[in-house]
Amino acid sequence: MMKTNEKSMRALAMLQYQAARYQSIGNGSMCQRINTEIRKLLNEMSGNSKN
Repeated sequence: MMKTNEKSMRALAMLQYQAARYQSIGNGSMCQRINTEIRKLLNEMSGNSKN
């Protein structure tokens, strides 16, 4: 069973890859949407580490 932190890191890497792909093809709205998801995930990860 994967740890929560490891799952979050994998999800973060996937989102960063997607954001880079959307940026490279010039799809700004999807890039912004993915970056919002990245910020949300990072906030959750930092909140979990403080507990």
